[in-house]
Amino acid sequence: MNLGRLLNTSAMRIALRYAAIYAILMILGLSTLYWASSQYIDEQITTGLKQKMLDLIHIDQAQGRKSLIQTLNAQSAINKQSRSIFLLLNSSHKKIAGDLEAWPSKLDVTNRVVNVWIDSQLISNSKMDQDAYWPMIAETLADGSQLLLAQSLKQAEELQEQILYSIISIFLLSVGLALTMGWIIGRTLLARIDNINSTAKAITSGNLSHRIPITEKNDEFDELAKYLNTMLNRIEQLLTGMRQVTDNIAHDLRKPLSRLRNRLEITLLEERESQEYQQILTETINDADELIITFNTLLEIAQTEAESFRGEWESVDLSKLLQQLGELYQELANSKKQTLKLTVQNGLKVTGNRHLLAQAVSNLLDNAIKYTPANGQIILAAKQQQKNITLKVSDNGVGIPTDKYKLVLERFFRLDSARSMPGNGLGLSLVKAVADLHRAKLSFEDNQPGLTVVIIFTKLNN
Repeated sequence: MNLGRLLNTSAMRIALRYAAIYAILMILGLSTLYWASSQYIDEQITTGLKQKMLDLIHIDQAQGRKSLIQTLNAQSAINKQSRSIFLLLNSSHKKIAGDLEAWPSKLDVTNRVVNVWIDSQLISNSKMDQDAYWPMIAETLADGSQLLLAQSLKQAEELQEQILYSIISIFLLSVGLALTMGWIIGRTLLARIDNINSTAKAITSGNLSHRIPITEKNDEFDELAKYLNTMLNRIEQLLTGMRQVTDNIAHDLRKPLSRLRNRLEITLLEERESQEYQQILTETINDADELIITFNTLLEIAQTEAESFRGEWESVDLSKLLQQLGELYQELANSKKQTLKLTVQNGLKVTGNRHLLAQAVSNLLDNAIKYTPANGQIILAAKQQQKNITLKVSDNGVGIPTDKYKLVLERFFRLDSARSMPGNGLGLSLVKAVADLHRAKLSFEDNQPGLTVVIIFTKLNN
């Protein structure tokens, strides 16, 4: 994986940004911790020296000077490794006992712990091999003697060094983990993005069937992939439909256009009576009207499949619409000696486009009347079933073979029995497009004889 490309990813930039913020917070937090630990160590040294001085003063007062000197020497021997020192002077400032050769010039008897610089030459033993600062406290005893106690900072400094090393290690480890996590997240996200990019490249090159792989993680990328795949399916469906329409237009409309042109060309070959011209022009206009109807139907199907009518969505009184259409087609059925029966439940409502719903039902009634013989019966029915609304158009005409149910929904497809009748093979295609737009289920049933077309509007449309 290209390093530069990985570093340019949003995930890596965010990781670096948060790592920097995290590093600053860690520095502040660990610095505070180091300062607090140093303060605690200093406080412990100060408290220890003060408490030890109080204990020694109590020994001197209660047990005498000899006991005090024995205690000091014993503590000095015990604390040899801890490098603690003392100095006891009499009231004449002469040394009685202790590790120092002389009283430090900068130390005052103030009953406070102060850091005083001591040269290594002032110490009589090997407790110090170089000059250093020592925390000290001095007190004047009851007889005027002066006692000095000092504690080396070496152990405290070693402890502080360990704390500092630990803090630096924690800081480096934390920042390193943050960067490593950012690196891993960046690689993972980039790999998921590459899957989307590869799919886009494949589709751009013409492979419309390519889809984004979906993992079992079911995360936001999988959710995005599902929506994108749904969009790609829709695009492929529309493009396939466009190709089919183009092919169908080229195939099915070539014949009527050629017939129209040939009629006009033959008409021009010789002079004719005005009545003949009128008849030919009338036939030509009828052919042109059929072509216009075909193109308008194709446009309406395309707009419906593209959901261009969504802006006209409203609550439609389906019962009232079906009653109006039933009354409208009643006269046509009667003229062909057919019976049109309405069994429509009152109060049925769906959410949709009134014009398209009316067009779909009109196409079904047109087909039923067209393919039902005289004395036949057509039924337009609708009722509520639980939360769904079922609409049926039944007839006892020629029907459709069960193996042709899917084919009749394709544009321009016509059964052999229907080729002698007027039509363009687009009626049921429009019905299917309207049903799909309204998220309704379209199906066919054998009416024995005849056909029943069923449209079920789900509760989402109520």
